[in-house]
Amino acid sequence: MKKRISTYRYLVGLLLLACSLYVGAVPAKRGMWRTIQLKNGKEVKAQLVGDEWFHYYADSLGNAYVEKKNSLYKKVSKRKLQKMAEKSRKRRNQQR
Repeated sequence: MKKRISTYRYLVGLLLLACSLYVGAVPAKRGMWRTIQLKNGKEVKAQLVGDEWFHYYADSLGNAYVEKKNSLYKKVSKRKLQKMAEKSRKRRNQQR
């Protein structure tokens, strides 16, 4: 009986391990707005955009903000955002 329980636990453990290997990057849930503070002290209402590999906050006007030191955010240009996304893509492909 003990051998049967031990085998069952082993199989469940392997199943959980196999399932965890197939979990990928999950997109951020849209519509959850939060107030973020910029480096200059200004506060902006923004929502999280992206996934676990690359994410940033965007306001209703489409401006992008990335986190810097001490939970303060900095506005970035679209060009800078594209460069950051490309760098993230390369890093993600190296880990696979």
